[in-house]
Order: sequence, then structure tokens, then C-alpha cells
Amino acid sequence: MKFIDLTHPLRHGQASFPGDPPLSVTPAATIEKDRCNVSRVAMGSHQGTHLDALYHFIPDGKRLDQMPLEWFYGPATVLRIPKKAGEEITIADLKPFEARLTPGARIIYETGWHRHYGEANYFTEFPSLTQEAAAYLAATRIRMLGMDTPTPGRDYYEVHHLLQQKPAEIVIVESLANLDALPESFLFIGFPLRFEGGDGSPIRAVAGIED
Repeated sequence: MKFIDLTHPLRHGQASFPGDPPLSVTPAATIEKDRCNVSRVAMGSHQGTHLDALYHFIPDGKRLDQMPLEWFYGPATVLRIPKKAGEEITIADLKPFEARLTPGARIIYETGWHRHYGEANYFTEFPSLTQEAAAYLAATRIRMLGMDTPTPGRDYYEVHHLLQQKPAEIVIVESLANLDALPESFLFIGFPLRFEGGDGSPIRAVAGIED
């Protein structure tokens, strides 16, 4: 099996979603002084390529350690929905893929925005899922929704509620990389760190492709 890395690198001082803690990676111990290298890492739980626990926006939603591991692993499909800065992702954009939006499916959409990671407008001008499109996806009962944008929609409070409240309970995976290297179908692997009671976690997202 061939693997494609879908994860953006984590670098000291890189930008975070507005309002989130900054990422800091600094030496805590060095070989020269302490005979080993250890880094001190400080960041928000939604830094870089990450997933949202249902508890992120839903007060009684499942926390990371309450979500089944199967939700983070399995066959997935990528939807090509090219968009420019500030454009919307609508129901009309999703309708052509209706046959793939089935209960339990893991769906990732590529807008092309992953190429802007690290640029000044990455967190401000991303293509945005409309509330109507989010409600449409919630009704399909897909299991996971991944994307190359930092959040599904600019109306992030409403959109997260539509996707993650019961009965939908969709896992949201944000800021994925290298989606243009994927075939239509692949194996998705993206396990979170086991933060007890966690609201989200950076992940090492990987696609498995049959040789």
C-alpha cells in the first residue's frame, strides 16, 4: 500500500485560527546540556490539520475519548469542488455527488484552498459551506466530513451545530493537505491524540492507496 500525507507541518510561530492560542515549539532540554533533546510544545487543540470532537460546539456532544476509533479510519471519497477565495459551497455543488453521500460514508471535499496554507488570507477568505449545504449534508448521515479549509463555513457556529448535533454527529476534519494527489477512493487514517474529555486534536492524517 502507498501512503499520501494529508497533514500540514506544525512549525513554531505559525498562524492559528483567529482567537486560538499560538503554536510554540521551543527547546526544553538539549543534548549539549541535558544529554537528550526534548521540546516544549504549546498550542490550541485545533491547531493545523485536526479534527473536532462533537463537544467542540455541542455541550452534551461526545468528547474525544467517547468517540469510537472506527470514526477516524476507513474507506473515504474525495469530492472535487474547485472554489476561489470567498466563494460559497452550495447544495448545487454537492448534488452531483449525491450517490456517494450515504449513511456512514467518509467524505472529503477539495476546493484547492489547501494550496494557500501559510498565506495571510488562509483563515479569512476560505471557501465557505453555506448553512443550507451543511443541513443537506447532515441529513445524509455521513460519518465524516473532511476539507482543505480551516473550518467548514464562515458561519462556523451555525454550521458546526448543523453537522455535529444529534442525530447527525458528523466528525469534522479541517485543514487537510495534498488533496489533489488523491484518487477518488482511498483509505483514510486520522486518529486524534487521546486527550481525556478533549474537544479536538491535531492529527496525522494519511491516505492509504492500493498499489
